Amino acid sequence: MPISSISYGSLSGRIFSLIKAERLLLVCLVMGAFLVISRSAPLIVSPYQIDYGEGLMLDGAMRILHSQPLYPDPFNFPIVLHVYGPLAYAATASVLPGGAASFPAGRLLILLCSFVLSSLIGAILRRLTGSWWLGLSFGFLLLTLPAFRFWLYLLRADLIGIVFSTMGIALYLVSEKRWYWSIPFFGLALFSKYSLLAGPAAVFAHLILKRRFTHGAVFGVGLGATASLAFMLLEIRTGGWFAFHMFSTHPDRYSLIQFLALGALVWASAPVVTALAAWYVAMDLWGRGRSFAPIYLATSTLTSFTAGKLGSTTNHFIEWMVACCICAGLGYSSWQAKYPAKALPMTILISASVLVGVFVQDRPSLQPSRELVGCAGAYHYVTDISSSRVLSESLGPLLLAGKPILVSDPFVYGQLVKHGLWPERQVEELLNKRYFGLIVMSHDPFQIDARHSDVWPESLVNAITRNYRTADRFTCRDAGVMLEPAVPSPAD
Repeated sequence: MPISSISYGSLSGRIFSLIKAERLLLVCLVMGAFLVISRSAPLIVSPYQIDYGEGLMLDGAMRILHSQPLYPDPFNFPIVLHVYGPLAYAATASVLPGGAASFPAGRLLILLCSFVLSSLIGAILRRLTGSWWLGLSFGFLLLTLPAFRFWLYLLRADLIGIVFSTMGIALYLVSEKRWYWSIPFFGLALFSKYSLLAGPAAVFAHLILKRRFTHGAVFGVGLGATASLAFMLLEIRTGGWFAFHMFSTHPDRYSLIQFLALGALVWASAPVVTALAAWYVAMDLWGRGRSFAPIYLATSTLTSFTAGKLGSTTNHFIEWMVACCICAGLGYSSWQAKYPAKALPMTILISASVLVGVFVQDRPSLQPSRELVGCAGAYHYVTDISSSRVLSESLGPLLLAGKPILVSDPFVYGQLVKHGLWPERQVEELLNKRYFGLIVMSHDPFQIDARHSDVWPESLVNAITRNYRTADRFTCRDAGVMLEPAVPSPAD
């Protein structure tokens, strides 16, 4: 047999092996994503608030629908505090059915954002590797990451903003001549959640490292001017209070240990993917490639340091996870090119790690459903009480009951009081007067140590225990304890 025939046959076999590996990977990751979404479906359609931040998002959306100011003077009563940009609330408001408060509608928006994000990763990797099989695989990979799936079924601002940012990245990478179209999308991301700086920072750094200084200057000036103009308009429209809501509502402490612990949890929860991404970054640095993906992973690592703030959690690593999936996809492509004989073993390793992670996290003990079994009773309790003056740690029961929100973010308000940054003790004085007909808390104030409470400062806990009594208890996250005045409050 001629040598050329042997070489051709060997090459054909390798190509077939690589295609087979890519298809196997896609099948396994689609299966993993399907299992994750199936498990998340009952939580998505749950009518009750699952996460503290969901109530804050829905409250902001309802204020937009009812033409109420989103960023008013917070020192008036009722106390209104909103820490996200207006686009996150507006996007949520756009999907509410008939203008009614609905957690499932908002969560379906987040699920849609997850699919869009997955597709964008696929398109980016298709552009960078030339393979749709590989692109789709690592797009679906995002949905299966243990640290990501927590945010797949929660109404939060992060995914809304990250979709805009990733659209900007896709436009920058896919269209070399029209890269400047990415600027407005990065602007939309910043006015969804202003900490989403990793994408534009990576684009700017990439332009500078590639010595495209003119383009870098245009990009920086364009985005800066767009953001500054939008900021000034919002300041004017809100009477100067927009800046306070964005930048003066985070007095809570910072912990580097908390950041490292959350980071270790995210990195270790998908060790094969993290290792593959790190290998690609190391190879790029060694070869002085100055590719975009490693720069994006670096900038998203820097922005994830915000996870050290009290109350923050792994949602601050979502953008890092997006960058990690892109780097891992490029790492897989490079591995195929360098070690074609080992493509199938790498595929099996990734697939096995993903599916094991999915099955482990599907355990009932890790699902929040068990903390919602008593929410029907808790929500009915709030709906049935005659008083409209309710102070609640969870906004969900009030929003679904159509009752007014008197303190829109108890955590932020409590931290401002705790750090001496609130000029008056309005709520404490109202508690001493037994103004509220009902108080809804996650834990019984008679049993918690006020000094270590993240939501309720000691002064408020003391006022509650002096003037209120526990009326009922439910197994319901953030709404487990109902407290009524020790003596009847004044009639409405």
